Amino acid sequence: MPRQPSITQARLNNISKCVAITANTFDVLVDTLKASGLEAISKTIQSLLRLAQTIKQDKNECAELIEHTHELLNAIIMVYIKSDTGAELPPSTLNQIVKFTEYLYTLSPFTLLTPRI
Repeated sequence: MPRQPSITQARLNNISKCVAITANTFDVLVDTLKASGLEAISKTIQSLLRLAQTIKQDKNECAELIEHTHELLNAIIMVYIKSDTGAELPPSTLNQIVKFTEYLYTLSPFTLLTPRI
């Protein structure tokens, strides 16, 4: 009989599925708006989701990170949806999205899987 996933593993699986759906929405925005910043976010999210499936330690922290990322992704999507100009956002908003993208980029497999000292 297969083992039941732990609560943490189930949480990680559930949020990963939610983020995967959100990433698909990003892909639609990228195709529609041709916004390069969104494309970078989408690719980084796909990498993060692949990593989440292989993580062996710190699953709770990984789930928490992905949950917060999911919230931010949804906020970015809403900014684009509510924008009167579509892909043209105010410079301050674009700056925050760029900072978020840069932060996501720093989340590499090495960074997430390195044991804490």
